[in-house]
Amino acid sequence: MLLQLASFAQSVSFALKTSPNINLVFDSIDKYRNGIVIPSFVTLKVETVGTEWDLYMGTTTNANGFFDVNTTYGTSGNSSVPVSILQARVYNASGTSQTGTSFFNLTDIATPVYLIGSTANDVAVNCSSSGTNVAGSYTTQPQCYSFKVDLKATPGLTYRAGSYSLRVDFVLIQDL
Repeated sequence: MLLQLASFAQSVSFALKTSPNINLVFDSIDKYRNGIVIPSFVTLKVETVGTEWDLYMGTTTNANGFFDVNTTYGTSGNSSVPVSILQARVYNASGTSQTGTSFFNLTDIATPVYLIGSTANDVAVNCSSSGTNVAGSYTTQPQCYSFKVDLKATPGLTYRAGSYSLRVDFVLIQDL
């Protein structure tokens, strides 16, 4: 997947360098209670030319804030599974993600989690600081512009067994 936004001589883009699809299989009580962690689920590689940028993420589903139900098995439990049971950790070698190194709950894309920047026009922050948002490239400074994303799902025993899905969106935009 390659996302690109260009305006005059300025551009921002990133490439997903790994498969964007995963299946989480909960086949033991322990996995329901303690969760499943998928380390390095995806690596985001950012490249920007001549512009500041923002990076945020959120989920997209048919019913905002809840997983889409593909099929359920049985009748016990709730089939309205909130997207917040899915957590992410986004980090790089320079610690430039604003979310730090802890897992955080995912939210609907309408109220995204900002990894870099905010909804405002942010001040320029260089690579040595948290929240780097200045022009740069993963090819010359991978420690600042490459982000690993870990996922963790912890549903507990409240929800109905079945097959559920959602889309996780990563949005890289020019800071306007």
